[in-house]
Amino acid sequence: MRILILNIGLLAILSVSAMSAIAEEDYYVWVDENGVTNYAQRNPQGYNADYVGRSRQLGQRIDPRRPGAAPIDVEQSNNSSKKKQTKTIDPDALVAEERAALTAEINATKASNCEIGKKNLAQLQTFNRIRVQDEDGVTRVLTSSEKDDKTTQARQVIQENCSG
Repeated sequence: MRILILNIGLLAILSVSAMSAIAEEDYYVWVDENGVTNYAQRNPQGYNADYVGRSRQLGQRIDPRRPGAAPIDVEQSNNSSKKKQTKTIDPDALVAEERAALTAEINATKASNCEIGKKNLAQLQTFNRIRVQDEDGVTRVLTSSEKDDKTTQARQVIQENCSG
């Protein structure tokens, strides 16, 4: 039993030291044209990648005004620029942007619901037997009254979501 515990402890120590060695590797970070953040050990061609290593940690950038200067903490830099921005931000403009975003999201949801309603109604009208799965996981066929209720619901979804 003691040997097993010692082996598990040794394995844990080895894995932690291996992970710290991997974490100290130098690498490059860049964002591709799809907005995906990528990491690599070699500088990629065709991208403006940021070098991250022991002397410069992720989340820090070099101050371009002072060559050879110590890295700047990006979080701290962002906080100070946010303080400057709060004086010039128009709350009405922010609310208008948020309303526009919410309106776009609602319109996208309505368009999706419209398509779902049309597909459901088409299936209900096309197929005589519609199979559904109960809460218990049992598959069964809709009764004619259930099918009529589903048809009414699909028509209501179409009326609510497909109108301009």
